[in-house]
Amino acid sequence: MNTEKSFPSIESKISLFPTLMLQGLLYGVMLMGFGFLILLPAYGIYKRGIEVMLIPVLICFPVGFGILIPSVKHYIIKRNPVASKIIINETGLLYCNSKGEIASKILYSDLVASGKEFDVLSVLPQSSGVMPMLEVFTASEKEGRAALRIEMNLPLHVVSDRLTLYAHFLQGISIFRPDLKIAPQVFQNYFIDPKTWKVNRKSAGYLFLILVSGVLLICGLILWIVMTFA
Repeated sequence: MNTEKSFPSIESKISLFPTLMLQGLLYGVMLMGFGFLILLPAYGIYKRGIEVMLIPVLICFPVGFGILIPSVKHYIIKRNPVASKIIINETGLLYCNSKGEIASKILYSDLVASGKEFDVLSVLPQSSGVMPMLEVFTASEKEGRAALRIEMNLPLHVVSDRLTLYAHFLQGISIFRPDLKIAPQVFQNYFIDPKTWKVNRKSAGYLFLILVSGVLLICGLILWIVMTFA
């Protein structure tokens, strides 16, 4: 049997409403930042003169432009190179932009042994997030063997089938790289049955509800702060 032909290609699915909320929140914060840090000081110069507004301008303008210019450049001007879709097929994990071009990729052929008991692990980020990140290892002549952490997420998009993507990628590793050992904890963290490569929807559903509740709580808190102090 040709495993490359029998291994299907799957794509990420985007949750529309949470994605619109996330994008609206980001653009709203950018707009408010432009208003408070740029427009208000500029209006103050017009009404009161540069002498009165010199100190606020020296503080607000550098901060405002320092935050807004990189944000606008990354999220608005250069949106095409930013990944907006995840594809997992017989070659590996592909992050593609809105034009269908590959922004980055992790191929099965790029993976190497970790030198430890297991080669594919899951680690919980220390900075943020409750969903563990998949840890694999790659090697290069310059850097040697290095850990690479994979998160099935996209900038400004909420991926609804993250667990399915993890399961499919892990299944691809088991087929195309059977020399690599996957830690049992990986299957537990992503609610995957290693025999069928299916996701336990009931357990995953509880996690999804927790994540959505957390996002909504944060959004509500931000809106309350803005409405209270604006």
